[in-house]
Amino acid sequence: MKNILLFTIVILFGMTVMAQHSPLSQIEKVAVRPADQGRNITNEAVPQPGPVKPIAIAGNRSLQKFTMSSSLNVNGIFVYDQRFVTTQKAANLFAYGNRAGGAYGNTGNDLKFKFTANQGTSWDSVVIAATGGKNFRYPSMIVYNPENSTNPDDCYGIFSGPITETTWTSQFCGSVKLDGQFKDVIITPNATGVYLNHMHVGLTCSPDGHATVASQLFMGTSTVYTSEGWEVLNGTFNAQNHTFDWQFPYVKVKPALLEAGRIDASTSVWSPDGSVGYLLGTAIDSNVVYNPYGVEWPVIYKSTNHGTSWEKIPAYDFSMIPLFETYLYPTRADESKIIPRWYNKWASTDNQGNNGATVDIHGNLHIFGLVRSTMSINIDSLNYFYSGEPMQMFDVFMKPGGGWDAIFVDSLRTVNPPDPGEYGISWDHQTQMSRTPDGSKVFCVWGDTDPSFGAENLNPDVKGFGYDAVTGKATAVRNFTPQTPYWSENWWIRVADQVFYDEATHTSMLPISTSIMGATNNDPLVHEYLTGVTFADTEFSILVGEKESAKKAGASVVSAN
Repeated sequence: MKNILLFTIVILFGMTVMAQHSPLSQIEKVAVRPADQGRNITNEAVPQPGPVKPIAIAGNRSLQKFTMSSSLNVNGIFVYDQRFVTTQKAANLFAYGNRAGGAYGNTGNDLKFKFTANQGTSWDSVVIAATGGKNFRYPSMIVYNPENSTNPDDCYGIFSGPITETTWTSQFCGSVKLDGQFKDVIITPNATGVYLNHMHVGLTCSPDGHATVASQLFMGTSTVYTSEGWEVLNGTFNAQNHTFDWQFPYVKVKPALLEAGRIDASTSVWSPDGSVGYLLGTAIDSNVVYNPYGVEWPVIYKSTNHGTSWEKIPAYDFSMIPLFETYLYPTRADESKIIPRWYNKWASTDNQGNNGATVDIHGNLHIFGLVRSTMSINIDSLNYFYSGEPMQMFDVFMKPGGGWDAIFVDSLRTVNPPDPGEYGISWDHQTQMSRTPDGSKVFCVWGDTDPSFGAENLNPDVKGFGYDAVTGKATAVRNFTPQTPYWSENWWIRVADQVFYDEATHTSMLPISTSIMGATNNDPLVHEYLTGVTFADTEFSILVGEKESAKKAGASVVSAN
């Protein structure tokens, strides 16, 4: 009788465990997308917006959009590692740089800085025209204020990216004073054997005039290519010449990676004073100390000399972050093991092509994006995922005392629109980060659709979350645009690397651009500046991170008896 009772208890316990982990039985196999992110693809149709929304009668009335510029097609803005929205606090300057064309002028081969010093009431612009058949593509464009002037005309626009003629032939970099003087464009031919080398990853300029930008280098052809890591270009502002002194040749950073060196979600970010920088992407490190499970993790290099040299940061096992035990699923083979992985390379409607990143007041890196559970670390099962798992986003960051921690930010409510064609140009949830000028507070920004409009992210709203790196407290997730005139109409969301912080009201305003899509990828887009997306300091009141995880774990402890 005792044996029958014990057997019954074991069966019931097993059924209970299966019920608790029912999503573990829902498995899907996912394909890998091209490593070049489809940068040569054109002419695909863009998914159209979903159902017509009702007339907005409530919501955040402080929001306002200002139309500012246009592009000839989507190909100038769809690559996530570009930067084209910046601010300069002293001049109250918001600047948007893009490959200009369409309704607001220019050929589609030119660069234009559009900027305002009064939050959208009036606008000025400066154009860098393409000449000699050397057409600007996929630019990064930012603004630098060498004298911390209150006059926007004293600022300089900085730009970089690739040149196309009949093929990708070269790279460009340069600068221009925003009053139109001192235009300087430098074009450098690609080396023999280069397939893609788009020099636009994370263009940044420190307050003391050190500019840095990177590229992800592909060697070979469009059909057969390998990733050779990153190349970094550094420049220093020359006040006498009113230009930048660019340092050639490029600094090469080549990590030892599996999958023919494949890197996804490349970016580069720097501390507020420019003393510390990080160059990173997600990849599978070939060194088992850095990646003991063979899954996609951040591969990170650090510079403390304005990009002249880069050192790989110390290895860290991201499965040791306690918070992941609260939110992620264990492996099927070992339910005591939870292995996070960054979901950037998979051809799926759940995929996120990029991660947001920033550097806080301590000089520590934050990475914001979609992190999923690892179903199996068996080499034959690495492209299988839990299909029933919520799509959860985290801010994973370095702790001031060493090591890493994580904050759960939010779950995505919708999936990406399916790419038109096999690998067409679509958009994901645009996960990005910004910060206050001193780096004490960091912000996550993304777009997601109200499920009442459908299961796909066709009608995105602007969402945000803030974390105080000094107090360790966070805000609630805010959805800014529902029930406003801009409800569900926020495509291609981009946020500046720094917010406008108001010392009088202790409020951060996130400078954001959105774009109105054309009928197809080959039709013009119109770009808008969204103001009024704010977080007050008083909203940072929620305890998060490691302490949050311990609190939740403590509340769910069950006695072995």
